[in-house]
Amino acid sequence: MINISSQQKTILSNIVALFTLQGLQYLIPLILLPYLVHTLGIAYFGLLSFATATIAFFRSIVAYGFDFTGTKQIALKKENREELSAILSSILMVKLLLVFTTLIILFILIFTLEKISIESSLFLYTFLVVLGDALFPTWFFQGMEKMKFITIFKTLQRTIALILILLLVTTQEDYLLVPLIEGSLAIVAALVSLFYIQKEFSIPFQLPSKPKIIFQIQNSWHLFLSQIAVHFYTTMNIFVLGLLADNTTVGYYALAYKLFSVIQELFSPVTKAIFPFLSKKYLENQSSYYQLIKKISLWYLLALATISLFTYTFSSEIVALVSGKPIEETATLLKIFAISLLFAIGPLYSLFLIIKSDNKKLSIITFRCMILNSILLYPSISYFGILGLSYHFLIVQLYHAYLQIKFNKEIWS
Repeated sequence: MINISSQQKTILSNIVALFTLQGLQYLIPLILLPYLVHTLGIAYFGLLSFATATIAFFRSIVAYGFDFTGTKQIALKKENREELSAILSSILMVKLLLVFTTLIILFILIFTLEKISIESSLFLYTFLVVLGDALFPTWFFQGMEKMKFITIFKTLQRTIALILILLLVTTQEDYLLVPLIEGSLAIVAALVSLFYIQKEFSIPFQLPSKPKIIFQIQNSWHLFLSQIAVHFYTTMNIFVLGLLADNTTVGYYALAYKLFSVIQELFSPVTKAIFPFLSKKYLENQSSYYQLIKKISLWYLLALATISLFTYTFSSEIVALVSGKPIEETATLLKIFAISLLFAIGPLYSLFLIIKSDNKKLSIITFRCMILNSILLYPSISYFGILGLSYHFLIVQLYHAYLQIKFNKEIWS
């Protein structure tokens, strides 16, 4: 009979919970994407993707790296209710301040860019999810190693959103209901989760002091910069494409990138579940820690290679399954993204740098990638269209993988 320690049981339970949530995130797009493409058409799907990509930049600002730094703080102070209250309250305050800041930026974009101005309602409705993100304490549940609560709240939120969209979005004229439904339910789920924390864990909210707010801002600064830079060579590409191309073209590219992102997210439950455990392991025994992450890294690379090959081989079938019809342009782009997937080691290797509190190196990696992306982005789209943009993404992904290996070379020492 295999003996499993309580720590191993906790990790396995968290992985199962997060994989359950991840499974829901796959099931919903398999239902929703074909429905939206068929009901709204590829042009309106492209318009929604343009708005989503724009707001994704604000979501990354509001996240501010707390999914890692907040998780780490909670994991180390999980037995001290007073400390937990201070951490929870100060992080939420910083996030709300960032929501206000990003809303001002959105209004500036609405008043200065015609393509956003004529669809201002769409962008404002899509912005609701930013407030939902700010209030939903994913990092708290991860730090407490209670991932099942994330699964419960998010499952209810996304299931209800799916049902409402299927019932209410029946014509092209209903496209505004998509972000309105998703954003409103995100806020409701966040408020319910905060109420649950207060009741279940007996952790009261308090008005955080100025020094605690400043500490949270400084503590996550390098990680925040690195995550913002990541958006400059991922979703921001769709934003620029949306400004330069028609909505149909954006729809082709956005669908391929959406599929790539969903496939890449297969690995998210594992990295999120092992993060609190590895953080403590690093402090307790670094020799054992490096042996462990070497094994994890090998398995991660093998899984990437397997899924990359599968995606490349069946790209046409995957697009047809998800969109409800064959789309040759998107299938071709997905093949290029499948190659990029082979080098998508960033989520795991960034985790290793965060555990060592080497956030400055993480900032260097992402800013170098951002600079390369910024240099190549406009000419890639202008001269080669969405095919050039896909190869452009592959080049940046290769460079990112090289830098991650370079700055994590002690793993293989």
